[in-house]
Amino acid sequence: MHMAWAQKSVFAIRSYIPSFQKATVKDFLDDINHSGKVVIEYASNNLDTAKVISLTGFPNTLGAVLQQVLKDQNVSILEKNNKIILIPSPVPLPADFFITHYSIYGLIKEAISGEPLADATIWHPSLQKGSLSNTFGHYTLVLPEGKQVLFISYAGYNTRKLEVDLSENTRIDLTLEPKSNIQAVTISAESKPGQSAENISHGAEAVQDMFLGEPDAIRSLYMQPGIKNIPEITNGLLVRGGSPDQNVFLLDGNKVFNPTHLLGTLFIINKSAVKTLNLYKSNFPARYGGGLSSVIDVVTKDGNMQQWKGEANAGVLAGSFTLEGPIKKDRAAIMLSFRHSWINPLLHVMNSGIGVNFYDLNVKYTQWLGKKDKLMLHVYAGQDDLTLHRDYTNNVQRWGNRTASLGWNRLLGPKAFINTSVNYSEYKNIAGFRYNLYDSTGASMQNRVYNTYSSIEQINAQTRLEFTASNTLRFITGAKANFTKVRPFDSNISTEFFDKPEDFTDFPPISFRELVFFLENEIRPDKEFFVRPGIHVSHFTNNGFDYTSWQPRLYATYRLDKQHQLNFSYNHMTQYLHLVTNPYLGINGDAWVPSTSSLGPEESDMVNLGYTFRNKKKLILSAEVYYKELRNVTNYVEGKNLFLNTADWEQNVQTGKGWCYGLEAKLEKTADDWYFQMGYTLSWNWRKFKGINNDEKFPFKYDRRHSLNAAATYHLNKHWNFSTLWTFSTGDVFTLPDRGYPDFDDAQQIFNPLSPKEYRLIYHSSAINQYRTLPYHRLDFAATYEQQHTARLISRITMGIYNIYGSPNQYVYDLEGTMGKRSLVVTTQYQFFKITPYISYTFAF
Repeated sequence: MHMAWAQKSVFAIRSYIPSFQKATVKDFLDDINHSGKVVIEYASNNLDTAKVISLTGFPNTLGAVLQQVLKDQNVSILEKNNKIILIPSPVPLPADFFITHYSIYGLIKEAISGEPLADATIWHPSLQKGSLSNTFGHYTLVLPEGKQVLFISYAGYNTRKLEVDLSENTRIDLTLEPKSNIQAVTISAESKPGQSAENISHGAEAVQDMFLGEPDAIRSLYMQPGIKNIPEITNGLLVRGGSPDQNVFLLDGNKVFNPTHLLGTLFIINKSAVKTLNLYKSNFPARYGGGLSSVIDVVTKDGNMQQWKGEANAGVLAGSFTLEGPIKKDRAAIMLSFRHSWINPLLHVMNSGIGVNFYDLNVKYTQWLGKKDKLMLHVYAGQDDLTLHRDYTNNVQRWGNRTASLGWNRLLGPKAFINTSVNYSEYKNIAGFRYNLYDSTGASMQNRVYNTYSSIEQINAQTRLEFTASNTLRFITGAKANFTKVRPFDSNISTEFFDKPEDFTDFPPISFRELVFFLENEIRPDKEFFVRPGIHVSHFTNNGFDYTSWQPRLYATYRLDKQHQLNFSYNHMTQYLHLVTNPYLGINGDAWVPSTSSLGPEESDMVNLGYTFRNKKKLILSAEVYYKELRNVTNYVEGKNLFLNTADWEQNVQTGKGWCYGLEAKLEKTADDWYFQMGYTLSWNWRKFKGINNDEKFPFKYDRRHSLNAAATYHLNKHWNFSTLWTFSTGDVFTLPDRGYPDFDDAQQIFNPLSPKEYRLIYHSSAINQYRTLPYHRLDFAATYEQQHTARLISRITMGIYNIYGSPNQYVYDLEGTMGKRSLVVTTQYQFFKITPYISYTFAF
């Protein structure tokens, strides 16, 4: 009754100046009745009418006066026949019952470039109320009428004070001045209440340049607990025991199927082109779907709306530049970012047997249509060429992505914002493996190239509406439609390498569709408690197979006090694409296949419980335990050639179960001159498949029990800073056979098992992954000298040593053995860099 009256009645906003500033309750009510503004009826036994009221301030509306006159009175309001009737109530009126509220809303941008700022804070200290800007810089905050004082803040920017006199819904676009001329990339990981993700300390930025001086904002994710880099697979990012296909990488809302270079070593986006980066691995908002392990959401810069600026970098691996500026000031801007490798001469000098060539191109155009509408066009193209020449190994692989996105933002009003986009994404992977057969004298008798090709294309349209009902309740809802076409695995055996998709015609494309609807609420009952329930519903259709998945999500935090916070989350996730691997094809054994009636969607349920400690001395300690159960994870069926027969390819893919659980801990300490970060993971990752390991569960290949990363940065003065990184992980598991026997094959001219010639063995194993490689650890060091030449020109020289003590790569291994040697050994291969000094040069203007 209280809320309904406050929302509908116009009496509260009528102007009214009382005849006196101090009087009894009865005197004030009589004066209101005599003024003719409204009739108030009440029973004297329901009110303390003799109570003396002294008005504070100079209230000039009926509601503002009644708020003070009826303070602490146990009454309720009933409006009837153009009268206000005061009736008994067990509780007093709310403190702001008669006060009219309005929305202050708009965009928060950087002053110099006009770039929208995501997750900027708008705070009203006296009311203890606040809000955060969304990904596109839009904010909404509901406040009482009258004069209000707000503070707007953002990491790396000067806090701004705003005074406003609210008498109606008011749009105010805000700008913040950066503390320095170079804008830092915002990198995030979930857990802060009300924010899409928690900002990782900017002290970690120096670590981003430590891989041979190549600036890569996303590499800092490898510092986070629960995240591993696997350099032997084309997309070498594993999160909490999941496989690479269980990660969703979004580039301006568009899915990228392989976002890495150099087998997961580098990501495809220049650091200077990134505006925000959010990582989700335990807390998944309902708007995300399609993966079981993580979501990496990258938003690129819109482009500088005020002036032209840029940054260029020349390092050991590659050269890159980013250029941005206005096409029309405050109306249109463009951002261009390009990177190309040039490391092959160094690899040749190192006699590594590896050839690498890659490039990235990002172009983004932004156009404002009036003050409410913004269009954004983003295009990406990138490719990798990798060759391996070592002993009898001769591999060639080419993979790359093409994406395009057209987005539209509209500010619907003081409480609503909508974002809509149409996206296209394509990934192609072509590879060839040359093998030779030799006779008993060692002479070559046969030379063949096994060429393979796979691709995936996706077109989708999506929209998302954000509606702020009040400061304590916010709705985010939307829908998406996907159309995907997959060519899982085509092959061509010849004497030469093939690099054109039209040369492969074995496997017909597979097409499928997915429709998605999601709804999530952000609820803040008080400043200590935040909860975000949500539901993600998807409907999948593939050649007569229909599947509907209901995926509930829940995230909650409770702040015990200013230093201690607890968080909890539950996520049910569904994934319709499977990435299966043929173990006989080396590094290019990956193939994407969709769910079918016999190959069900992958699903997971995960529970997380965490704790965070923060103090005024900039010490942050966090810990989280998690348990995740996986269903319908895929495995290649031993003894079968994947997709050799396209009619029954599903019989070659096996599904099973998985379990992942562990503890993740992180420590951060920031001081005036130095920064320290350490992350530790204790984890168990299991898989179980019928007919493998006697139907018992076994460790997942990348089950590393302990992982530890420690990084430190020291700022000596305004010119010099020094960084070091040490990483440690226990070894991967692997399988050794119980017995081996010669591969009797006329094609290989093997006739006598007692021949002293060395030839391949066939191995048989009764148990899976029962052994573990040696632990891996590495130490890196870097020093950076920075010089401010002019107000706009800055240069940096980064020098360092990667892998200081030459630790071998124990994770990329193979099994070798022959009858001649009567032995079987584990060998390491394809290590890109051993002890590698480097230098890179960057200038920004």
